[in-house]
Amino acid sequence: MRAQPGDAQVTVRSEVKQSGAQAVSIDYEMERTPSGWKVYDVKISGASLAANYRDTFAEEIRNRGIEGLIDSLSNKNRQDDARRAPINT
Repeated sequence: MRAQPGDAQVTVRSEVKQSGAQAVSIDYEMERTPSGWKVYDVKISGASLAANYRDTFAEEIRNRGIEGLIDSLSNKNRQDDARRAPINT
């Protein structure tokens, strides 16, 4: 990373190398906030996760409206929570 002390936004570039596989670039777009540096986008091999989510959310809103998007995100969060819950034996 190359940044100046006064920079408010930076890109942290990294590369993940695995034996027998092509290296994957992962870039973190970051912004300085009063509470420290925050990541606002991650680009994997040049594909922006923020742009991908924005496109996905826009499609959901077109198809089901804002309430449909909220319902879809709520359901996904519940499913994720259920998967992470400890199993009682």
